[in-house]
Amino acid sequence: MEKRFALSIIAAAMLLGGCSNEAAVPASDNTLFEKIDTNEQTASATEEGSEGEATTPEDLADEASKKDAPAQDTANAGTAEADGTDEASSTELAEDYSAQIKSEIEGAVSDSLSDELASVNEIYNKYDELRMNAPDQAAMNWLSQWGTLVWKEESLSLLSRLQEKDPDNYPSIFTEYQNWEKYVPSMAEKMSYLYVDGSIYSSVYAYNEAMRYKENAYSLASTLADIIGDVTFSFPDNTPCGYYGDYAGDSYLIITEGMEGGSYDVLVHIDDSKELRGYGTIEDGSDSDNILFTSEDGTVKGSISHFSLDATLSVTESDGSVVNTGESYSFTFKY
Repeated sequence: MEKRFALSIIAAAMLLGGCSNEAAVPASDNTLFEKIDTNEQTASATEEGSEGEATTPEDLADEASKKDAPAQDTANAGTAEADGTDEASSTELAEDYSAQIKSEIEGAVSDSLSDELASVNEIYNKYDELRMNAPDQAAMNWLSQWGTLVWKEESLSLLSRLQEKDPDNYPSIFTEYQNWEKYVPSMAEKMSYLYVDGSIYSSVYAYNEAMRYKENAYSLASTLADIIGDVTFSFPDNTPCGYYGDYAGDSYLIITEGMEGGSYDVLVHIDDSKELRGYGTIEDGSDSDNILFTSEDGTVKGSISHFSLDATLSVTESDGSVVNTGESYSFTFKY
């Protein structure tokens, strides 16, 4: 299969929301998309963050709100690029949803962590709807930030509860979160490789950034479920799309949604010395959900098994130039 870079098709794919299964829980009704009352917003979020390193979820939440809150002149600049943008659209672009998102995440907290994650998916979909209904690409890029903030706030909420329920192990959990978060930009950048020179790169990058925080929230929720004995916990949705391997290292496997229904784009990076790019599909009529992989030049074929914590590429055919037939490469942990 040749590369598919038709911008009209790419734009249509993005408007449908990226990796379809990753945001599979729909918003419950249209009332979620009503105009947000500007009186509920705060003006203090554009101030500079305080000096010193964050040491608690609350500190991180404060830093997140200051970092992600839009500057008014930037919002107006994004609006000005859209000739004919109506007043409602301009207001949406200038709006700071930080305080509202924080309040909505607090309201989603539930004894059932599965229900909570489903609710947060609905909140995410609400703000993603703003993005998809943006009047132009500049506005879409601007509105993409709110989906990321939804899942970041959910991660911080779960961290706070882990601190309360498991104080002995919490320091290591929080340290890992901080280490992981430093690499979110690089993971999102790597996952957006197909669009790096395109006009929708910013939106694709923001989507992949949001999904990294979503994966992290799911992992934290799973940890919390074990601690509190939530035996009914399960992920409300699941998808092979993700970043597998060492986020700080040179070996990783990336699976993203392809532009053709039921297809995936795949990048395999091994020890910073070998790389394969290609596409994958689920075998028709098969009980397995393994992805059948074919490299761009057709010289390598294989099967990718994927789970919630890892993925493995098993090479079934190869010309030996990059990998050999019969070799397997495993990538532990999914981010």
